[in-house]
Amino acid sequence: MAEATTVEIWDPTLNISDVISPAPRPSSLDGKVLGLLDNTKEKAGIFLSALAERIGERYDLARVLQRRKASYSRTASDDILTELSDTCDVVITAMGA
Repeated sequence: MAEATTVEIWDPTLNISDVISPAPRPSSLDGKVLGLLDNTKEKAGIFLSALAERIGERYDLARVLQRRKASYSRTASDDILTELSDTCDVVITAMGA
């Protein structure tokens, strides 16, 4: 008779206790401060600059604030995230090619 084997199963999923809804979208970007976060991948900054120019043609932005992460493989620094959060009405981040 075969010997019984015990198999222990681990569930790697996380129970989410707090669901965070996305911030509401503004009805217009007129008079808003637009933040741009470059993730440092190739051409991300070029793309974001071109995007800001196109958005600026369509809306009367108060200001554009562009920042660049130290590395694409790391999160943005607390200083950058705080500045964008405190200063900007809308933030767009982009990945390069």
